[in-house]
Amino acid sequence: MKVSVFGLGYVGAVSSGCLAELGHSVIGVDVNHSKVKLVQEGTSPIVEEEIGELIAKHVATGKLTATVDPVAAVSDSDIAFLCVGTPSDKNGGVNSEYLERACVEIGRALREHHSAYYAVFNRSTCLPDVHAKLVDILVKESGRALGESIGYICHPEFLREGEAVSDFFSPPKIVFGVSDDLAASMCGDLYPGISAETFYSSIPVAAMIKYSDNCFHAIKVTFGNEIGALCKSFDVDSHEVMSIFCKDRVLNISDKYLRPGFAFGGSCLPKDLRAVANSAHKNFVELPLLNSALKSNRAQVEAVCDRFSDMQPAQIGIVGLAFKERTDDVRESPMVYLAEQLSGKGHKVSIYDSHIKSTKNLVGQNKAFLESAAGHLRDKLVDSLEEAIVGSDFLIVAHKLSNEDWETVEIPSELTIIDLVNVIELKKAPKYNGLYW
Repeated sequence: MKVSVFGLGYVGAVSSGCLAELGHSVIGVDVNHSKVKLVQEGTSPIVEEEIGELIAKHVATGKLTATVDPVAAVSDSDIAFLCVGTPSDKNGGVNSEYLERACVEIGRALREHHSAYYAVFNRSTCLPDVHAKLVDILVKESGRALGESIGYICHPEFLREGEAVSDFFSPPKIVFGVSDDLAASMCGDLYPGISAETFYSSIPVAAMIKYSDNCFHAIKVTFGNEIGALCKSFDVDSHEVMSIFCKDRVLNISDKYLRPGFAFGGSCLPKDLRAVANSAHKNFVELPLLNSALKSNRAQVEAVCDRFSDMQPAQIGIVGLAFKERTDDVRESPMVYLAEQLSGKGHKVSIYDSHIKSTKNLVGQNKAFLESAAGHLRDKLVDSLEEAIVGSDFLIVAHKLSNEDWETVEIPSELTIIDLVNVIELKKAPKYNGLYW
């Protein structure tokens, strides 16, 4: 394919050299005359291992050129790669002015370009609302119809500085957030010979994948450093601790606990976070990330409570009281707190938990916790899912249960469902509300 690459900074320079190496005809575009001149001379405008050799090689073969003229670049290409910087604005938001300017240029150039269909791949990191704005600009400035003569693809890059060329040819994944089927069809020929799991999604999903990656990477670095600081206060070798920690690929380095859902609870996590915070405080160790975990966890519960804050008393059914499914452990369960708050605000609450049903089934500290924390809840426990549903205005679902459980009950059309755990069987209900989906 013929590819124009808008922006010859870090991502653009790497993309230009690597796309040329894959056999594409590439023309780089930049407003900076110095960068364009460097590429024209076969010199990389950035310092990055291997990319200098690739740029020199393909300028010599004629597969890579550069220009300051966006019209010439668009007219001589089938697709455009947007690799323009997205710095922070003064408030920390995404400064999209350079992206918007590039889209205006591409759109106007397309008025003179006679291709039946043109696709714009955006590799610049920006949030979903920015992508929506860019699509509008491209459609308006080009006069073309999205999905008919112009397409847009959010195509996040996963390039680490210092290893970008290696990452380009061996990516951890390839993501295309496509505007339409024609746009999707343009993606298949982009990376011949590169084998990586490839995902097609909506534009907003693709945009959030990039931010999820980077936020998680930042949290991993912070977590490792805070554990290191805590270990140091006990004169413990943090590298040995984390080396063993990382060997656990079932719970630690895995997809466990990474699905959006409700708050954590139980006898371990809250207690151990408090112990760590207490120890850090006594030893003058700053652990902002770990110390914020309990605060963030409580915010998840309060967010659900807030949905009912200005509401007249209602009948609310709750499915699940234990802190997680397939257990009767109610110690520090967020559902105990939620049920208590709703009941205290005058709502009539009924609770179904297949493993509890009544406090007489509980023993030891588990029973003591429920009775001391919210003793009046024992009168709100019911024996069946149907009892929690019948007569309720709302149904808060904290346990998934089984397909058979949901198939045995009728969901009234007027019942508002607030799903905290992503129950697929409930999504067809007329008044379904997912927690974060």
